[in-house]
Amino acid sequence: MKILISVFTLLLLLSGCSPNETTSMPLEATLLSHESILSTERIILEPYIPDPFTGELINTSLVSIYRIRYKSDQYEVMGYIAAPSDYMYHKYPILIYNRGGNRSFGALIPEYIGWLALRGYIVLGSQYRRAEQFGGDEINDVIKLIDISESFSFAQQGGVYMLGTSRGGMMTYIASRMDDRIRAAAVWAAVSNLFDSFNDRELAMQQVHIELIGGTPEELPEEFKRRSAVFWADEIMAPLLIGHGGDADWRVLTQHSINMAKALERYGKPHRLIIYPEAGHGFGGTDFLEEMDAWFRLHPIHITKLN
Repeated sequence: MKILISVFTLLLLLSGCSPNETTSMPLEATLLSHESILSTERIILEPYIPDPFTGELINTSLVSIYRIRYKSDQYEVMGYIAAPSDYMYHKYPILIYNRGGNRSFGALIPEYIGWLALRGYIVLGSQYRRAEQFGGDEINDVIKLIDISESFSFAQQGGVYMLGTSRGGMMTYIASRMDDRIRAAAVWAAVSNLFDSFNDRELAMQQVHIELIGGTPEELPEEFKRRSAVFWADEIMAPLLIGHGGDADWRVLTQHSINMAKALERYGKPHRLIIYPEAGHGFGGTDFLEEMDAWFRLHPIHITKLN
């Protein structure tokens, strides 16, 4: 991280901008000109914030962050967009981040989106619509972010990368079934079988499933299958990097990722599975993000759009 920050600072100085100068106006103007963007708000963070995993201080002048309100279907959806401050001088790839949790639990925070952007991406993330279905029609809120990113002339075009954690991993699987613009994807502790997830979790989480999906697996088997990638792994289009913690992860059992890797192997789908036995539900303390960066480099974004 210290090396990356030094590189960003040097690039800004060479371009004639100080680290404290904003170069984000083209991003803001692009957002406001898009028909799906309803409003934008520049987020100003404290000058230095701690890395969410290492605790090292991050210089926030090296990233520009916006809260956005955008239209998806008939809904108004909140989200965030972050870019390294030198994005006008370096065409960064686009990364769509799918959050975990449900409703307000696990909601996106600007610091997290900015932290991902400092890895060398223009990052977009959705809070999902209020009429949430836990992997249902709010997938359109994710796809809409890909649509919006296609207007970013300052970014690499020809596809996007995607990262999803926990429930967001389930969203990433679903998106990778629907949209061939996803050049490569990475998931951590991703739900791959919602039937198993329902049966493995405590009563409170089962009730969340019932409230958001509309019923139990016995009552709505097709809706649960729609959200369970192990049943349609043959339809996944993006190369997948799958990371998972060990037995300490009680929220999403490791078997979800093991079974998903087996399903992808059965159909000859490009993937890699990495298990971190000492990790829990979060990937803090692992090298998973470094593995993600390397995975994306193996699947470069092309200049022209994918077929």
